[in-house]
Amino acid sequence: MNFVYKCLLQQFFSKIPYGEHLNYLFQRRITNSLPASDEKFLRKVNDAFTHYGKFKEFNELKNNGNKYYEFGAGWDLIIPISISLLGFEVTCIDIKYLATPELIQNSLGQFVKLRNKLPFEFDKINSISLNKDKCMETLGKEYNIKYKAPLDARDTGFKQETIDFISSSVTFEHIPGRELLLILNECYRLLKRGGILSLTIDYKDHWSYFDKNISIYNFLRYSEKEWKRYNPSLHYQNRLRHSDYLKIIQQTCFELVEDAPILPTEEDIKVLKQIPLNNDFSLKTYDLHDLGIKGSHIVLRK
Repeated sequence: MNFVYKCLLQQFFSKIPYGEHLNYLFQRRITNSLPASDEKFLRKVNDAFTHYGKFKEFNELKNNGNKYYEFGAGWDLIIPISISLLGFEVTCIDIKYLATPELIQNSLGQFVKLRNKLPFEFDKINSISLNKDKCMETLGKEYNIKYKAPLDARDTGFKQETIDFISSSVTFEHIPGRELLLILNECYRLLKRGGILSLTIDYKDHWSYFDKNISIYNFLRYSEKEWKRYNPSLHYQNRLRHSDYLKIIQQTCFELVEDAPILPTEEDIKVLKQIPLNNDFSLKTYDLHDLGIKGSHIVLRK
């Protein structure tokens, strides 16, 4: 699919009432990107387990209360459910209400169907058949999961120093850069001393996932004004590079305990050199290696 067509559709959904729901129906009925395929499901579960591994490796908590918080939980709650099955009390939020009973039920079914392929063991799954009206109540009772939406990650209102472990998966790139520092400061406020924030961030042009005729660096050709045409709120991308994120983190009180960028290959660099870079991404501001980094896993400790 040409990304411009999908962009126009996303722009339309972004500007109309109930556009979020129409976007869901489009992904559910037309593109079939929802519910998650078994492959994508397993990838998400493995992402959750990787976050958990970082928590186990780097936390310096005196008293671990197994309290977990996530912002950007999404439609199907695969990662929050994974963390719940690992023994945590989960609080997860979204800026808009996204969690969908039929997708959550599908996720629970996948945990049962694919349990032999998962990186951890768990007790049996309860309540695979969820009542639509009582879905969140059931998640609270059966899985110790509280879903709060709409809620702003910059100011949650939760009590300070009550959380042991925070993670966020491929969410930061969808948040305006000016808001990231506020979110990080809120995470710092919520964490106990010695607690961990584990972040995965995808720096690639997400339109390239839909349009194989453009590269993962395509969006670096546009000025900020030009990019607004291709950057609907439902598919917002901040285009920040690795060094930008590190500069924001340096403004917080967090300790950076792991910085694991996904480095560009030689072929990636060749592709990047063919892009007519906009002045916002000129080699006077960034070096080619920084522009080429494709993502990262960053671990912070309070």
